[in-house]
Amino acid sequence: MQLPQSLAALTPRGPDEIAAAAHATQANVVALRVAWCRLSGQPMEDHEIKTPAPGPVRKMREILVDRHVIKSYEPNEIVIRLRQIWGEFCSLCWSFPFVDPQKPINFNDLPENQSIRCPTEVLTKLDEIQKHLWRIRHEQRRRHDSEARKDPAFHREDEIALGYPLRIYGVEILNCDDASLFTAACEYAGMLAALRWASDHRWTWEAPGIMDVTVRADSL
Repeated sequence: MQLPQSLAALTPRGPDEIAAAAHATQANVVALRVAWCRLSGQPMEDHEIKTPAPGPVRKMREILVDRHVIKSYEPNEIVIRLRQIWGEFCSLCWSFPFVDPQKPINFNDLPENQSIRCPTEVLTKLDEIQKHLWRIRHEQRRRHDSEARKDPAFHREDEIALGYPLRIYGVEILNCDDASLFTAACEYAGMLAALRWASDHRWTWEAPGIMDVTVRADSL
């Protein structure tokens, strides 16, 4: 597995810009959840993502997913995008302490006393998310890539991976099903992308490479 080099943080984005992104991303989450429920027949109240609609989006509209694009998605594409964007939203909510993505604050009008995570906390969280995503993707590879077992480097990484504990929705990663593993991979990729964007102004939203894992197995 090729591991690209890390892009170090330079200048974090401000709380107003992060809040604007969260507001627009919340709208994306709701639009994709509605699309999924309409397509699958699942009642809205039964969906595990409960975040409410945020109201009109007037800032950062460029990151909204076009409704015509959403209508064109196949069911698996909706699942991928919903879970990825839910991951983005969860990361942006985490940037503001004590904000629950299921019951978020009004990002369009931040409370005057609303604090935001310091850069050191964000970098620590980025490292954690990257390591978790590396472990998830390694597990997917060990399950489904028969050629990987012929690679000595994969065997070395596998020894490290098996010693890295991780639970997926409360289940040990070695015992979780493939669907849960896939969903978690989408969410962690979204979390990584949003935190990278928030922590370094050089990234554009969902830029190429922003979801790439840059940690190495020996750093776990």
